[in-house]
Amino acid sequence: MISRRVLLSVVCGIALTAITALAARVAFNAGSEGLSHVLFWPNSVLQLAVPCNNIGTPFEPICEGTPLNVLAYFGSFLLAVIVYSSLSFCWLRARSSQAPNTSLERTRGR
Repeated sequence: MISRRVLLSVVCGIALTAITALAARVAFNAGSEGLSHVLFWPNSVLQLAVPCNNIGTPFEPICEGTPLNVLAYFGSFLLAVIVYSSLSFCWLRARSSQAPNTSLERTRGR
């Protein structure tokens, strides 16, 4: 059985991925390509892992997209969900361990 904390972490991971992807798209459309790369960093990381197919000159390279780039793009969403879900889980676990224990056994002095 999946615990409530795990389920909440996955929901938070999906939500954070959607928010950062949307914010990156808005930033890119506004002309801030650098901010877009920072906001949706998983895509930037995975696209750097894919080799560049240069169709330009050595002085002005132009990278042509390949099916590997498409695979890296979709994989970046999965990577973001995994990372953000893991961070959410750690945060929720730390938060619950810091909360005072309100169980009946603790309040009765046992």
